[in-house]
Amino acid sequence: MSTFSQITRTLMRTSKARSVKSTVLPSVPIARLHQQGPSRSAVVHEPALPQSQGTVSSQAGQSPFYTPTQTPSKSQSKTASSDESALDALISQMPLVQSLRQSRKTYKESRPHLLITPAIRQHHFVGGSLAGSGKLTLAPYMWTSSKKSESESGSGKSTRASSVVSVFHIGRDLCGHPGFVHGGLLSVLFDEVFARCVSAAFPSGLGMTANLNVDFRKPALPDRLYVLRAQTTKVEGRKAWVEGKMTYVPLALSLPVNDTSIAQGCDMLSEDNGDAVMVSEARALFVEPKFADSMVSVYRT
Repeated sequence: MSTFSQITRTLMRTSKARSVKSTVLPSVPIARLHQQGPSRSAVVHEPALPQSQGTVSSQAGQSPFYTPTQTPSKSQSKTASSDESALDALISQMPLVQSLRQSRKTYKESRPHLLITPAIRQHHFVGGSLAGSGKLTLAPYMWTSSKKSESESGSGKSTRASSVVSVFHIGRDLCGHPGFVHGGLLSVLFDEVFARCVSAAFPSGLGMTANLNVDFRKPALPDRLYVLRAQTTKVEGRKAWVEGKMTYVPLALSLPVNDTSIAQGCDMLSEDNGDAVMVSEARALFVEPKFADSMVSVYRT
């Protein structure tokens, strides 16, 4: 028998042996299989799932983790809309918001995520993926103030320093540990508002995060209204430094919000209230990309 024939038969026997072994893998503890190496642990993942999940997966023709998207019913849409309206009314009663709206010459009010075209917004992390009932219930409000200042480099060129105050609601479906908002979400929101803040510092209106540092001071709680304050501290050419802090006001919300809770909660909507909590502080460096002209301007409104 030729050497080639011997090798072929050996390979066929090995293949058959492996196929037999793979049929009995589900009876072996998963933890032990992981210790044996990735080649075997990778084989057991799907067969080891409960039979009911495997059945659903085969019927749907998708991964076992696939969950069909459900279209919200009319009643659900109506409830979400009423929640947004109630929160809008609540936000309008915040002393901070009333003060910002009275100083229109200094602060410009906007809701930038609503100005993003729907085709882009559906793929936007904050404006799309994180938006909705139980998450970021309504599009964040932002008040922006910017003014010209002389460059610290002594070049005689002026730059725009800006500050932003953002108000938003965080629901119950964005927690890490049950009952506590995920710290990663706070980082995302800092990054989002910081990007808006530094947009005035660059000619293109676009800045990308080069570095972001977040210090978590106190646990962040869901079903609260949050205030995020940000301001640019330094601008040098294509670089801008920004810092900020995030606080939630004491009023705990239970959606749907009713008129009674709004009326009784007015004294609990202030950052100056002793029960308001500053949950985190952050600082970042943003850089205007050299390819800014080829990017879609999201924050320049």
